[in-house]
Amino acid sequence: MRRYIYIPLIIIGCFILSCADHKDYSSLPEDIKNNSVSLDIDTVDIPDNLIYAREFRVYHDSILIVLNKKYDDVSFVEMYRLKDHKLIRSFFRLGNGPNELLSALVKLNGDVLTVNDYVKNQIAFLNLDSALANPLYNVTPIRYYTESPVAAQHLVDSQLIIENPNYFVDDNLGINTNTTRLLVADKNSIPKGSENNEYYVRNVTSDGHIIVNYKLNKIIYAYMGKPIIEFYDRELKLTNRILGPDKLPAKYKIIDKEVIYDEYIPYAYLDFCTDENYFYLTYMGTNLVAGKNMEDYPLWIFKFAWNGDFIKSYNIRRYISSISISNNGKSFYGTGVDKDKNPILLKLSIR
Repeated sequence: MRRYIYIPLIIIGCFILSCADHKDYSSLPEDIKNNSVSLDIDTVDIPDNLIYAREFRVYHDSILIVLNKKYDDVSFVEMYRLKDHKLIRSFFRLGNGPNELLSALVKLNGDVLTVNDYVKNQIAFLNLDSALANPLYNVTPIRYYTESPVAAQHLVDSQLIIENPNYFVDDNLGINTNTTRLLVADKNSIPKGSENNEYYVRNVTSDGHIIVNYKLNKIIYAYMGKPIIEFYDRELKLTNRILGPDKLPAKYKIIDKEVIYDEYIPYAYLDFCTDENYFYLTYMGTNLVAGKNMEDYPLWIFKFAWNGDFIKSYNIRRYISSISISNNGKSFYGTGVDKDKNPILLKLSIR
């Protein structure tokens, strides 16, 4: 998704907290980055024909999941065996027809790959075990009716949890849209609370991450534009908030009732992965300024128990755009770039 905010090709958002939401919160240690564990980084061999690849993820150390760029006659999602580079499955061609997409963002949460078409406002949930076991397995995307590219299955029935694109609070601007962070959406209706406001705030609302643990009934939201993690119960009531380790204040300005960033854009949590006991977040923790690219900044990985306890931080020392985890929890896989800015698969091992 492209939004014009005076720094080219940036997709990001930021929320300012409202004191009315929840008064209790915890903070990450200020030295969390300085005391991080360094990871060994190796390049993993991948098929030579992935000329349209945008991002990689790895499932069970053996299946390479490829997110491709938009291109005719190329599926958005492909699955290869890592050991012999054989193509196993492909999903979602470019187009306006049934089971076709016009765009794709993907997230891997356990054994479910979420594929979000933010142009057509539709989302699909691929069960990877079913996709690998059954060559006839397929899924039909579900329509939703907001501008948000962030969605996850709800814990109850088939409803969706949607990030509210109209949630925004900033005391300096004197703006409070008086709505909630997350919404429940039925697939055939507009969720209540997502109606348009006096100000257009979509440029500065966060394309964050909704992480759901169905076994433990956990719903977690990690901001992309501010170092904040929020925990919700099944009814989407906020139960806890974790702040830090950085402040990352944002500056905004208003042009013709449209709120945009001013001078720089803060970046916090960029991606996530999960296993049975923990969830992991990649963290940048800096402001992106004009003339800089994402690849110019190093990242960290923060490890949390599902109850929110901070466990450990890891230092990647470079930028990655996606993350997935090995079966034994001792290695990560990430999408980096080579000297020509082409995507490569990296293995990040704990020493």
